[in-house]
Amino acid sequence: MDYKLESCSADNNVWNHVKSCWRNQCEDLDEDFDFYAQSSMSVLDDLALSPSKNAKVFVLYRESNEKKEPLVIFQANSTHLPGFDGRVLRIRHMVMSPNYDYGDVNKEEYKEILAETFAQATALAGSELESKHVKFHFRTPSDLYFFREMRPSLEEEEEIKDVKAYGAWISFSLVVAEA
Repeated sequence: MDYKLESCSADNNVWNHVKSCWRNQCEDLDEDFDFYAQSSMSVLDDLALSPSKNAKVFVLYRESNEKKEPLVIFQANSTHLPGFDGRVLRIRHMVMSPNYDYGDVNKEEYKEILAETFAQATALAGSELESKHVKFHFRTPSDLYFFREMRPSLEEEEEIKDVKAYGAWISFSLVVAEA
């Protein structure tokens, strides 16, 4: 599968595409899109309408046959936080597409999408939202469990240090090469 992470705003029409696709999925599943993930969607909607240099909405797509299927959206912001030396990339308000929220989902595919979201979101800290640290907030206990299970492999990565899992968060620091 080919996955792609893209900035999601009203300006680039990506936000409208995501909402249109997800509205159709909700209708196919006999669900009401206007109530779908209402608390997170309202935050994401506001941010997609007015992104800033350090706070944006992103969408993870699966691409096949020139069709872009939005799988996950989330807020990413880079800011200074107490207890951290440097900027922290925070990933919050992660929402899976209605097909994954309401449908009968293959667990392996779901885990693959979570892992891809994690990898691509983390990469933002080295590019568009440059940060020394990363914090993920998880939407469900199952997602948190999946990432807590990943913790040992994260701790083995040379580019990652200080991995911590607490509450509904996992955080770590990135090892930045000195120039």
